[in-house]
Amino acid sequence: MPNPTYSDLRALFLNCTLKTSPNTSHTEGLIHVSQHIMEAQGVKTEILRPVDYHLAPGVYPDMREHGFDRDDWPAIQDKVMAADILVLCSPIWLGDKSSVCAHSIERLYGFSGELNEQGQYAYYGRVGGCLITGNEDGIKHCA
Repeated sequence: MPNPTYSDLRALFLNCTLKTSPNTSHTEGLIHVSQHIMEAQGVKTEILRPVDYHLAPGVYPDMREHGFDRDDWPAIQDKVMAADILVLCSPIWLGDKSSVCAHSIERLYGFSGELNEQGQYAYYGRVGGCLITGNEDGIKHCA
């Protein structure tokens, strides 16, 4: 039996560090381990740091339609929808994910009511995961 191939899959990592690019992010160090494993299997990968974008608060797909002058989330949402695998990655402190991660989840939720061409929820058939970095004050609570 031939080995399976995953070259038709795309993975998007949202690095929800509080550090803007190109600052060193410990979370990105862990992402690179997972990224290497996926790429070795043929999966195409991309890493984005939401902190590098202007993301309006709210739970609608495009907050510019709700009074905000700028919202970079729709471009990120396009990348989410182009991916088969979404990995939310966050540092954790005192048992809580980063504020950037919470904001990203809020924005992902804003798209959760959208439907695909078959009338299914737009996230149907996709895979999600998370990578968490932290020290003993937070990671044990998360696990």
